[in-house]
Order: sequence, then C-alpha cells, then structure tokens
Amino acid sequence: MSRQKTGQRLNPTDFYPTPPWCYENLEIDWSMFSSAHEPCRGDGRIQFFLEEEQGIPCTYSEIMEEKDFFDHTENTDLILSNPPFSIAKEFIDHSLHLSQTCIMLLRINYLGSIGRHEWWKQNTPTALHVLSKRPSFTGKGTDATDYAWYVWDKTARLDKGVFFVPPASKEQNSLANELACEALIEHQKNSS
Repeated sequence: MSRQKTGQRLNPTDFYPTPPWCYENLEIDWSMFSSAHEPCRGDGRIQFFLEEEQGIPCTYSEIMEEKDFFDHTENTDLILSNPPFSIAKEFIDHSLHLSQTCIMLLRINYLGSIGRHEWWKQNTPTALHVLSKRPSFTGKGTDATDYAWYVWDKTARLDKGVFFVPPASKEQNSLANELACEALIEHQKNSS
C-alpha cells in the first residue's frame, strides 16, 4: 500500500510487508484451496504462510526479481496479496482472470471513487473481511487508514457478506512490528 505525504511517495517501491496477523486471523478454511499464486511476493511471508502453514502449493511473482505479475498466465485456485495501491485495480483485473478466488488487502476507502464507480459495479466483491485493528506496515505505527480483505469468489465456497478479522494479540502485534522493521531494512539494503 503506497502512502503519500504532501504529494511525495513515502515508499517509492511500494514495499509494504503485510503484518502476519492480517492473514493469520482471517477466518477462512484454507483447506478448500488446491493451488495459489502470490503476485507481489515481497519478502515471501504470504507465500510461506500458504505453503508452509496451510499446505497449499504457491507460485509467485515479484517485480524486484524481474517476475512481472502481468506476464503470469497460469490459472490458479487462489490469489492472495497486498497489491501496490497505485495499480491495485490492474492487479485485481488480472487476478480475476487467472483465479477462482481472489483476495486482496486494500484500504476501505478504495471503494469510494468516481473513476472506479463503473468498475465496482461490474466487479463487486462477494465479501469484505474488515481488519478490526489498523495494521502497521512499517513497525512504527499505522497510517490512520482502515483496511479490509476484498474477496471475489467465483465458486461460492466462501461465505458472502461483511466479516471482521479479529485484532492482533499483543504477541502477534509485537512480532509484526519486529518483522516489518527487519524487512524494511533488508529491502533498503537490497534496493541500494
């Protein structure tokens, strides 16, 4: 998710590692999925969650590794990601073409836009999973924005409606902040 301050992007590479509790606390039966793709791998935490914790084979794309998601053409059961905010609509469009179920972490206010009005009418999510706590993508506080997982499910295996993701426990929050700081330092080293 990109943030701006007085017209300046705070993170020009759109590297915002997703706090693990955001997807760990999603009340979804992951065993329903037979394959997955992570279009914005970043440091790999969502891919590892799907593969190692949920047992779902997961391919990935990552622009920093010259694996552009828009070059990816393989169909998959699930796409789960925190897309770059500036091109989230394009990521969603491509994901909907490739997957049976697409789940994207977006700002709640992404729903409001004159420019996306017609697009939303044609691509209405089947569910929203609202994060009850604002996530910190930097480990140093939140950006005062509320987020939700937007779900598009073509199979009807996931419940429709609005749901609320349980907030992070103290331990989850502490680990998320530590991991975010480490990931951003490592990313800055690799980007230099």
